[in-house]
Amino acid sequence: MFNVIENFYEPSDLGLMVMNFLNLPFDATYQSKDFQYGGDRNKGYPCYESKILDKGDGNNPYCPYNILKQTFEKKTQKKIINLKTFFRKTKRKELEKSPSWKQYRPHTDSTMNDIAGLIYYNSNSIKDGTYIFNTINDFEPTVIIGSKYNRCVFYNSQQPHAPSMEQEVEDRWIQPFFISYEK
Repeated sequence: MFNVIENFYEPSDLGLMVMNFLNLPFDATYQSKDFQYGGDRNKGYPCYESKILDKGDGNNPYCPYNILKQTFEKKTQKKIINLKTFFRKTKRKELEKSPSWKQYRPHTDSTMNDIAGLIYYNSNSIKDGTYIFNTINDFEPTVIIGSKYNRCVFYNSQQPHAPSMEQEVEDRWIQPFFISYEK
């Protein structure tokens, strides 16, 4: 159903990831991209995202893409074929004004990926975590995974899930990722 890895990044790698999070530019956007919301991002799940992190030349050990790839492969013994990752932050003040506030809308991710997941960067709260559902039509989660600094949560990309819609921290920082791996 889901997997949790505590202390996902080694301290030196975690420091590099946080530095990247703090220094990369973010663009105002929203989820789900499947809907347009009449051009008003606050009618969806308003958020801010960095560009997609790429592997560069593939040899830079300080590249966020490479740090995630190497850490995930080491901790899960899964050989990654394809990886998409970026940084995302949400602002509580924007969420409170959105129709999404306190509304849990389970979704699944692309069938082109085997795994979807995220790493938490700045919160330790059940209200800033991830909700796992049995079906896409459920109104209440089956499992609630609280956020915790440097916690990695991942699941089958077709597992219905949702972010908490009662965010406790002013800014929620996460690193979503989508992975295909060798079977």
